[in-house]
Amino acid sequence: MTDTSPVAAFFAACDADDLDAAADCFAPDGVWIVAAGPEPGHTYHRKEIPGFLTEIIGKRDELDAAGARMVYGDRVVVADREFLEFRCESATGEVLERGVDVFTLRDGKILVKDVFRKA
Repeated sequence: MTDTSPVAAFFAACDADDLDAAADCFAPDGVWIVAAGPEPGHTYHRKEIPGFLTEIIGKRDELDAAGARMVYGDRVVVADREFLEFRCESATGEVLERGVDVFTLRDGKILVKDVFRKA
């Protein structure tokens, strides 16, 4: 069975460094709310997401170079939401950060990607 979730498509595009395809997984009025910032957190609107992804990919590459890695759990789907646990592990397996992404979906697109994180 093929996974047609926009969340799965988003992660596949990110893994391929295809920023346009990743951003296209968001609705035109979609937002990505990160854990750090003044709001609390910071909200990136659809047009800002490709630039933010450039930053994220740069951080991912730094983690890779240091031997760290991101580990994702299984996505859990409840109605119009998908939940995804994640953690960042050092090269020695120490958990550096963990959190949960909460995706709200609408019409086959990501309306909200909200991140809850513990460092």
